[in-house]
Amino acid sequence: MTKNISVGGKSYEVSEEVAEKIDELVGSEDVVEIEDLESLVGKKWAFQCARYIYFGKVKSITNTFIDLEEAQTVFETGEYCSKEASDSQEMPKGRLLVMRQAIEAIYPTKW
Repeated sequence: MTKNISVGGKSYEVSEEVAEKIDELVGSEDVVEIEDLESLVGKKWAFQCARYIYFGKVKSITNTFIDLEEAQTVFETGEYCSKEASDSQEMPKGRLLVMRQAIEAIYPTKW
């Protein structure tokens, strides 16, 4: 019996045994399916820009900005496996608009 898995936007057919091994290695609670930017809404993400990393819960997305609530500016991450950044500051009123054109990378963290 085979199973379909999705990796990097591509779909692969693998044996059930291989699919179970992948689930074991990755851990199903860590897997996040992203189809487009709208998939980020309601979840916490880190946005790496040229100068800083901005972190928060995505409230909404427009053509120009990503609106974060519970927002922080991260000055130093420390180890990525840590439960919090080693140096971050909450934004005034907890809100931040990140310009989409300034984003270099988007990733989930354990913070």
